Formats: sequence, C-alpha cells, structure tokens
Amino acid sequence: MSNLSLRAATALLLPIPLATLAPAHAQRVDENAVSDAEDAFGSNIGGETLGIYSPSEVRGFSPTDAGNVRIEGLYIDRQTELTSRLVAGNRIRIGPSALGYAFPAPSGVADYRLRAAGDDLVLSTAAKVTSFGGWEVEADALVPLDGRRLGLAAGAGFYSNAFQYGNSNKVTSIAASLAWRPGSQTEIKPFWSRIQVDDEESYPIVIGNGRELPERMSRRRFLGQDWADYEVERITYGAVGRTQQGSLVLRAGAFRSANIADEGHTVLLDAAAPGMLAARSVIASPRRSNASTSGEISLARPFAIGRSRHELRLSVRARRQARYYGGSDRVDIGPAPFDEALPVARPGFNFSERTSDQVRQWTAGLAYQGLLAGVGQLNLGIQRTGYEKAVTVPDGVLPVSRARPWLFNAAAAFEITPSLALYGGMTRGLEESDVAPETAVNRDEAPPAIRTRQFDGGLRWRLGGMTLIAGAFDIRKPYYGLDTANVFRRLGSVNHRGAEVSLSGSPADGLTLVAGGMLLDATIAGTEVAAGAIGQRPIGTPSRTLAANVDYRLPAVPSLSVDVALQHAGRRYADAANDVRVPSRTLVDVGIRYRFRVAKLPAVVRLQATNLFDVYGWDVEGNNAFAYIQSRRLTARLVVDM
Repeated sequence: MSNLSLRAATALLLPIPLATLAPAHAQRVDENAVSDAEDAFGSNIGGETLGIYSPSEVRGFSPTDAGNVRIEGLYIDRQTELTSRLVAGNRIRIGPSALGYAFPAPSGVADYRLRAAGDDLVLSTAAKVTSFGGWEVEADALVPLDGRRLGLAAGAGFYSNAFQYGNSNKVTSIAASLAWRPGSQTEIKPFWSRIQVDDEESYPIVIGNGRELPERMSRRRFLGQDWADYEVERITYGAVGRTQQGSLVLRAGAFRSANIADEGHTVLLDAAAPGMLAARSVIASPRRSNASTSGEISLARPFAIGRSRHELRLSVRARRQARYYGGSDRVDIGPAPFDEALPVARPGFNFSERTSDQVRQWTAGLAYQGLLAGVGQLNLGIQRTGYEKAVTVPDGVLPVSRARPWLFNAAAAFEITPSLALYGGMTRGLEESDVAPETAVNRDEAPPAIRTRQFDGGLRWRLGGMTLIAGAFDIRKPYYGLDTANVFRRLGSVNHRGAEVSLSGSPADGLTLVAGGMLLDATIAGTEVAAGAIGQRPIGTPSRTLAANVDYRLPAVPSLSVDVALQHAGRRYADAANDVRVPSRTLVDVGIRYRFRVAKLPAVVRLQATNLFDVYGWDVEGNNAFAYIQSRRLTARLVVDM
C-alpha cells in the first residue's frame, strides 16, 4: 500500500485518538454549526444544534440517561446540563465515528469539548433578543496568561428567557477553566461551572382522554399558576489531563456533577372541548438532588509496525452517585374552562418522607485499536464492571441490587477502495434506565442498571467534497415505561431496528450541506404485550427522523450567508395502549449571517426564524401527556470579538 493510499485510508476512517480532540474555534464570530459538522448524526456549536441525534436521543434512546457522556473523551456521570460558557459544543459518536473510540456504547456517546485559550487574547460579547420577549447577554474571554504554558477560558451569561407557553425564567451561567501546559507533552485543564435557574413558572402538561389528541390550544397564553414555579442549581467541576512519557500516554479526568432543585411544581390539565370545564391539579415536590463524583484514568501504548498503527489501552472508570427524591403531594386546584387561565391561591401541600438511592460502580477494561495498512481499522475491547445500588424508602431499606457482568465490543472497517469502506460491529453494555417522568405515579424513580446489546454496520463513501455514511442497527434492552395506570416499571424488552444515513460536505464553493435521516422500527415484547395490557410500540418514539441543513455564502457578497434547516419527525404513539398517535410534522428554519466590523473589531449579526410556517404539533410528555411545540419565533443575535 502506498503512502498516498494510507493517507486516504486515514482520512476515510476516523484516526485513533492519540492526539487531542479538534480545537474549538478561537473566535465566536466564526462559530457555525453547519460548517463545523463532521456528519449529520448530531453536533452542537455556538449554542446551535443540528443533525438527527442529540445527547438526549440517539436511535430512540438517550445517551445522557444511559450514562454515555464524555468530556474530551473521558467518562463523566453527568447529572445536569453543561453550560456553553464551559463547553464549545458536543458531537454524537456512533457508527464509523465510534470506530476510533475506545469502549463505545450501545446508545451512542455524547462527547463534549471544553473551551480553551490559545496563543491570542480573545474577548467576545454576544447579545440576543427574541420575538417572544426574551433576551440574553454573554461575555467570554480566552486569555493566554503565560504564552502557551498557561491559559484561562472564562465566561458569564445572563438570560431572561420567554417560552412558548407564556412562561419565563431568569438564568445566570458562569464558568472558568485553566489550560496548564508544563511541558510539550503534558496538559492539565481544571474547570468549574454553575447554572442558576430562578422563577421558572411550570407550564401545564395536558392529560388526554386516551382516545384522541387534545383540542388545539392557543399558544403563548400562560395557563399555569404564578406560584407554581421552580428553581434549580446546576454545578459541574473537575479536571482533565493528558501526558506522554516515552511511549506511554496517560489520560485522566475527575468530575463532580450536581443538580439541586428547590421546591418544584408540575401543573396537570385535563383535556376538554374548548370552553368546557377541565380538571386541574398541581404536583409539588420538596427539595430534590442528583449528585455524582466520577472519573476515568487510562494508560495507552501506541506503536507502529511498518505502515500500520496500533494502540493498547488500559482504562479504569468509577462513579459514586446519590439521589434524593419523592415526597411529593398532588392537590386539586379546581376546574377552569379549557384553554383559559384561572389563577387560584396557593394551596397547602403536605410533603412526605423522601426516598434516597446510592449507586457505586467501577469498570476496568482493556482495548485494542489498529489502523492496518491496506486493510482498514479494528477496534476491540473487554470490560468488567461492578455495579451496586442501594435504595432507602420511607418504610425501610430495599434489597441491594448488584451486577458484575463482562462487557465487550468488537468493530472493524475494511477499505474496499481509497474512498470506500465497509464497517460493522457489536457492543454489549450496562447502562442506566430512564428515570420515571413527572407524570408517573412513582415520579423520579430510577430502576437498576440494565444490560444492553447493539449490532450495527454499513458503509462510508467519500464522493469528492462529500461524505456519505449509510448503515443499519439493531439494539435490544429491557423496557421500562409507563403502564396504563401511569406506574413506571419494567414492561418487557424493547428492540430498536433501523437504518440511518448521513450526507455532509461542500459540493460547491461557498455551499455546505449536512443532511441525514433515520427509519426506526421500535417494538416491545413481553408478558404485558401478550396479555394486551400495553401495545407493541413504546411511547413517544418516532418512526422516522429527517434533518437537512444548508449554508450558502453568496459569491457576490462574501460577508453574507444564508441558511435553511429542515426537521421532520415521523408519527409516534402517545399512550401505553397504542390507541393515540401523534402525526408526523415538518419544521423549517431560515436564517442569515452578516459579517462586518465594528471599530475594526470582527462582528456578525445572526437573524433566524424558527418554525417559519408556524406548524402546530404536540410533543409527548408521557402516557397520554402532551405539550404543544414552539410556534414561529424570530431571533436577532449580535456577536463581537475583541
């Protein structure tokens, strides 16, 4: 195999991640989610997301709920959102993009990148207003304190958000991180961030009748109660580091993630004909918290044999998680005409004792990755994990749940030509199940970890300036969901089989295209289905997902670019019995970017209209539980780098 052919294979297949991840953009005026995307499987930059997947949904499952989140490739048991003042964005790693990733996961991996200072001082400010009446102001700084040796990245954001339900909140977000490079082969990045959400009024969740969708409601009309709000504090801190000593590469990360919610409320509204009286209730909850300390340390030995590259990696991951929840009280606040606001005084709530659970888990694994000249790429891994969960309920202590399975993964890509490769693999994992939703009788309850399995395969084909990825997958897991009595429990097993495609690249000068889609056949099996207690389809899982983004910089006006985004969600079932279906919908967003200078400083104005044609639709919040989607919204954003 020639050196040229080897370089083509390296470009075709994701290289073994011995180098650091791709650096974040140095200046915020250059942030562009479309041009930054590697594929259509999901990414975020500058606060804008695109693709068919996200950290909350991949192939019909949630990587975040499953515990498959990474910060710069290192394991974190993420309990809360990460602020954009701390992270530059994230990418979803599945299929061929997971080939160069040690220990991939059946639900995909959501990998976040920290903001980091470079050689130059960069100060950025951003301001945004929306047609809903919200506004935000952000300031970020990338400061080289000692050249390349020491750098500071810091940011603050202040937000007054206005939402589609007529409610609002106030948010403060701050973060800071250091990048210390004591030597050319060593880097340590400690960081800290905090998000504070205040006075967010709870919007009503509409409870259907189990036969049909609710009647269409007037959007942007607040139907909740001013006192039914919540406040939450989200804290994430830790450090990541990397050093190379001789032929060994050591990488490590340690993290603390906590989500602390003060007394919160959920407003429930029974569906009814317009103007008819509808029952209303409020669920109030005492202080709740999820917190976890987690981390990973890995030691890798890269080596070369001829023109082939290899790596052996030993990794140890661990976490200790504690959750406090429950004790809620539900109170009827009296009926009101459906789709009309009728404020009432705050009733008295009687909270009961809370439930606590603690999880301890360790995982040790050995992985091999190889880029084989003239052949392709190979990824093998084996892990042993120890899992223990203890739950204390008000009536006593439940039996401890334990598991110590062996987990393994195997994947390979074969080079057919310098531009075409076939890939395939199998992964077994131990993941967290979803937490019971707000509408469940046992809300916030988290079942023990579940064993999962995935097969996937397909092709990756480079076509000039474009890259096509097409594949199929089969995922099997135990199924936890809401039964017809709204109790969240195991109802059987679920199988997600589907096909996915991504087409991305630049087919012409100034034009960037990122488009993808997924067709999904999700089915449930088990005694509950056989007995007719529930249907064969899981709640809220779409039959298909399509997304397309186009960004075009006008040749006659290089400072101006236009973009169009299309998102399509297929039909889904809204109830456990599969009697109610939410129809498919297609949303279109349009925007422009205009780049210019303010007193010689680079700046960009971003104008965008989301849901341009004001499509009306429902999101599924649980068994026969609904909330309408966002109506048309206009935003204007100004970013200036100094």
